Amino acid sequence: MVKKPCFKQRYNQRRVPHRALPALMLAVGALPAASPAVAQQSGMQALEEVVVTAQRREANLQDTPIAITAFSSDKLDALGVYDVSDIGAFAPNVVIEQSPNTNAGMTIFIRGIGTSETALMADPKIGLYIDDIYVSKTMGAVFDIADIERIEVLRGPQGTLFGRNTTGGAITVTTAKPTGEFDLKADASFGRWDLRRYGLSMNLPEVANVSAKISWHQKRVDGWAKNEYDGPPIPPADRVVSEFGSQNDDAWRLALRWAPTDTLLVDYSYDRTDNDGSAPPFQTIAVKDYLYDGFTTTPFPYEFLGGEMYQQMAAQVGDPTRRQTRFSMDGHTEGWLEVEGHALTVAWDLEPITLKYIFGHRETQWGYAGADYGGAYIARDAFYGGGAPVPTPEFSAGVLSDMEMTTHEFQIFGSALSDRLNYTAGAFFYKEDIFQDQPQTFALPIIFLAGNPDLFAAYDALGFCEGGLCIGTQRLPLPFGVPGADPNFNGVQDFSYGQEMESWAVYGQVSYDFTDALTVTAGLRYTDEEREGFVFNEDFGHVTFDDRIGVKEDWSNVSGVLNFSYRLTDEMAVYAKYTRGFNGGGFNARSGSAAAFRTPADEEIVDAYELGVKSELFDRRVRLNMALFWNDYTDIQITQFEAGTGGASSRIVNAGEGVYQGFEADLLAVVADGLTVDLTYGYLDASFDEYVGINPATDQPEDISGITTVSYAPRHSAALGLQYEFPQTSYGLVSARVDVTYKDKFVFHPFQNQLDFSDNRTLVNARLSLSDIPLGGDDTHQLRVSLWAKNLTDEHYRHFGIDFGALGWAGALFGEPRSYGIDFRYEFN
Repeated sequence: MVKKPCFKQRYNQRRVPHRALPALMLAVGALPAASPAVAQQSGMQALEEVVVTAQRREANLQDTPIAITAFSSDKLDALGVYDVSDIGAFAPNVVIEQSPNTNAGMTIFIRGIGTSETALMADPKIGLYIDDIYVSKTMGAVFDIADIERIEVLRGPQGTLFGRNTTGGAITVTTAKPTGEFDLKADASFGRWDLRRYGLSMNLPEVANVSAKISWHQKRVDGWAKNEYDGPPIPPADRVVSEFGSQNDDAWRLALRWAPTDTLLVDYSYDRTDNDGSAPPFQTIAVKDYLYDGFTTTPFPYEFLGGEMYQQMAAQVGDPTRRQTRFSMDGHTEGWLEVEGHALTVAWDLEPITLKYIFGHRETQWGYAGADYGGAYIARDAFYGGGAPVPTPEFSAGVLSDMEMTTHEFQIFGSALSDRLNYTAGAFFYKEDIFQDQPQTFALPIIFLAGNPDLFAAYDALGFCEGGLCIGTQRLPLPFGVPGADPNFNGVQDFSYGQEMESWAVYGQVSYDFTDALTVTAGLRYTDEEREGFVFNEDFGHVTFDDRIGVKEDWSNVSGVLNFSYRLTDEMAVYAKYTRGFNGGGFNARSGSAAAFRTPADEEIVDAYELGVKSELFDRRVRLNMALFWNDYTDIQITQFEAGTGGASSRIVNAGEGVYQGFEADLLAVVADGLTVDLTYGYLDASFDEYVGINPATDQPEDISGITTVSYAPRHSAALGLQYEFPQTSYGLVSARVDVTYKDKFVFHPFQNQLDFSDNRTLVNARLSLSDIPLGGDDTHQLRVSLWAKNLTDEHYRHFGIDFGALGWAGALFGEPRSYGIDFRYEFN
């Protein structure tokens, strides 16, 4: 009699039947790193099967009916990827860029959809999940996740199977689970800028049906740019850094797996990350000679009208297309991040159904005392210097953030009718509590302020004005009690906000095999969410915290998916899919007025259509997947940057309608013994059909879609990877890999983007490895050594940029220069 496998084995290996979910998929991640993505089949090399969990259960990558890129742990090693923020270059139509003034934030766009708004009240349009648990914000989400098993990038709206609705897509991170058998893996890396990275992962033997795994990661690296300023800091900064781009990270994780019976499995994990360091520098790239409001351009010579500060700023611009490595900044401090998470999953197999409960709780604190957006300047100031030159900030802000979220999810899934019917149903509850304090100070040409007769008289008496024209700058907020002034007399505009949000949903999805070739999948979801928040902003005339403005609103939505997949042959399948995506409404903490804060943005809706083909050809030596997509958006939520006498602000509006369409292709091939090639290409044509803006000349709404550009939407993106594995030798296995990635030019904001854009970029990474080095007399001890280089050609490119509009200048965040190093890995099995 054959013994029935225990539930722990079936839970790890269970997959939907081959005919149940045929469709499209992207296989970029199918190539492992240390060895080619091939297996012996009938004496010929063939691509290995890739398992993903995009449908909330394990399935063959090629049998999963969505556009997806999967990165295995081996592939992540090959690419030198250590956190989620690095994978955007290797997936088509995906952009992941570092957020300004922090090592802990990222901006994610998929197929042109995402949000660049860093205020915590704004929900991301790309969901991030760790072991099926939703991470609510991308700010503070860049942390080292010890022991990653797989990362999956799901393109297109998600909702019927995932915790939160998202209009752009989702990124899921799966961590390695305990095996119950002792093994050990130790890593060490050394590289440019005194990089030191260490890692340790250890599985412990199973005891009383309990398995445990402990993982630890540490990174130390000096900054790639220097701060030559040696004077006192300007508030809100308390102590300035000596270099930019440094990191000091510690992360560890404990995973437990309990299998008391063959049908019950309990997984628990605890993780913690402590991170501090200085963010890359924000570089001034232009001082403007005009004003542009989206409708008209007016000559305005900031270098002249702004006096000494703007002249000093213009002198430091240099070549705006190239990164600088030496700065003088008086307001830039170290940032810090603390993340703590608990995860619990209970799965109970009651053939033919399985019940699952997923619990998650995460607490995140991050911030910095000061972020300098320009440099250290000395300029005349009427009210802080009495007309004499004093240290003057162009724009500086601090941040203190606190986030706490809890999720509960119940699932039931199984099969019926001789496995022709597969279903999943669930309920999801999410609660979030956020708070952020963000004081700021800045300087503005006094010509914007001198319209006040009393102020004009003060400036004129100090020699700033002549013939009604005032030249120079004034630090804001003013240090005395005039409308909009700072009641705390500290030269910093106090600004803080918070929000409590609850969301619950019920969902279900069914797949039915009408024939051995045709499968139809349908899903439906109902979502209800409520937000209650507040803002305290001295620019609104608030004097005490009791003056804060409170708001409350709720939204609900029904969304769904319908998918037809058809297997043409054993090697090829096609599918057609329709999805309605939903992103809830919300309030904008950085509104420029109290009225704007009280007016929430409405929900965003997308109707997404997708056609795709998936194929494995030439005895599974070639995997080619392609997709066409057409997304029709209504009430698009757009972040509009604003700047004026109240400082830098932004607002989230439902700008209008748009169509985002494109094409994606993924090729993975074994072209010769030992040689594999993976190639991805994405084409994106994204435009606004309607974009409503307020014309300041008429104060009336107008359609300005003709002068706007969809942000973070490069028309072309591609990645080419070549890996060759030399014949096995007695001293180990030699492999070489080169990756070339390309992103077309894209802008960071829909309009006012004459200066804030990223030119097209081509980045080259390379790695040479000697693996399977035998230690001792058997293969239980092995060593791998790898030499690597990133950005081999030292490309200069921008991660982020801001045109500060009425403040009169623009700046950008540049990518890291060429880096290189050596990795060591020891494994004991």
